[in-house]
Amino acid sequence: MTGFPISGQQSDAALVIPQLDDHQSRPLMAKMARIFREIAAMSEVKRFRQHLSLPEDTRRLSQRAFRLYDEYLIYTIGKVQKKGWRVYCGPGCAACCFNMPAGISNWEFLIIYDHIQQAGQLGKFFRRSLESYQVLDRVKRQLVNGGIEQQIESKSEYDTLLHNYSLAKNSCSFLSDTQECLIYSARPLACKMHFAFTPPELCDPAHHLFSQGVRVNLSPHAEVEDELKQLDGHLNLALSDLLAPGLAALTANVMRFSTITWT
Repeated sequence: MTGFPISGQQSDAALVIPQLDDHQSRPLMAKMARIFREIAAMSEVKRFRQHLSLPEDTRRLSQRAFRLYDEYLIYTIGKVQKKGWRVYCGPGCAACCFNMPAGISNWEFLIIYDHIQQAGQLGKFFRRSLESYQVLDRVKRQLVNGGIEQQIESKSEYDTLLHNYSLAKNSCSFLSDTQECLIYSARPLACKMHFAFTPPELCDPAHHLFSQGVRVNLSPHAEVEDELKQLDGHLNLALSDLLAPGLAALTANVMRFSTITWT
C-alpha cells in the first residue's frame, strides 16, 4: 500500500519505524485481515457491479477493521513518542493535503463514495475530483513533453509524477476552507498512515529543507494488504488507485451517481 510516495531523507538514523509485529500489534493486524477475508467471501460482493448492493454486515465489518487499524496506529505512535519524537500532525494541519493519495483500494473508494452520498455532497466532490484529475493529467503531460515515458510505468516515474503534482499546490478535493478534512471518518488508509516528525513546513516539497523532513507511512501488515487486494479482485471494479481519478471513475462509470443499497 503506497500512501504518500513522497518521503524525506532521514537526518537522524534513530528514527526507524518498521511495521511493528509484536504481541500487541500482530493480533490487531490478523483480526483486520480476517475481517476483509470475511467480506470478500460474501457472494454479494462478487455481484456488486451488477446490483450495486451489499449486505449491511459488510459495512459494519469494514468499520470494525478500520478501528483495529486506528488501534495499531495509536500503539505504534505511542512507542515512537516514548523515544522522544514529536508527531506534528494534528487538527488544522493540512501540509500533506496537497499530495495525491495513492494505493487506495477499490473497497475504500466504496466507503468514501457511500460517505459523501449519505452526506448529500456527491455532486460537489465529484466536480472537485475531476478538477484534481485534470491537474494530475496536466502534470503528466508536462512530464511527457519533458522526456518521461507517457505510460509512467516505472516506480521512479510514478513517484516523479506524484511529486510534481504536489508542487502544483492543488489542495485535496476534501479539504475545507478552514483546512479540515471533510471525510475524516472515512478517509483512506493512504491518508491515515502518513505521519510527519518534523515541522509542517518541511512537508512542502518546494521548501529548501524538504529533504531533511522526516515523514513515514505506517502501512498495514502485508497480510492485510493481500486481503484487500483479494477483496478488490472480487469486486472487479478496476479503479485507479489514485484518489481523484479512482473516485471520479467510480462515481461516473460504475455507480452512475446512484446510491449503494445496503441490505
